[in-house]
Amino acid sequence: MPEQPSASRKQPPTPAPAKQNPPTPRWILLALTSGAFAAFNGLFAKLTTDTQTTALATSLLHLFTSDPASSTADHPFLVLVIRGISLALNLLCNGIMWALFTRALTAGPSTTKVSITNTAANFLVTALLGMVVFSERVGGLWWVGAAMMGSGCIIVGMRDS
Repeated sequence: MPEQPSASRKQPPTPAPAKQNPPTPRWILLALTSGAFAAFNGLFAKLTTDTQTTALATSLLHLFTSDPASSTADHPFLVLVIRGISLALNLLCNGIMWALFTRALTAGPSTTKVSITNTAANFLVTALLGMVVFSERVGGLWWVGAAMMGSGCIIVGMRDS
């Protein structure tokens, strides 16, 4: 007869599973992406009506023509085309932002947390786009205010838990 294991004999301990960082919840990625698309929506809305659009059209005109004296006054259609493209991108970003935001609301633990994450991402990406695209200066007081807003959002989000 085969020998049966006795109760006193201990099995070797099974190794504990390695601790892994939990994956980022899907709603966070959706809310952050939604906030970024909201910022791009604002960027394209501004490019639809801003003087920067004329400067962009002038730059493109100089890039693609050999006449250095040509200006957007000679080619007003180019400015309209760029404004039309900006408007189309504005509407596209707006649609994507709302689609992602509603998915984040569905997947998230609370509407407060999703809204706070979305707003924070929108705020920061808007500031970065303003600095890069429009050469806006963001001073120290702005960053202090942004940090206070972010802290308030975190406190409200923690209270909601």
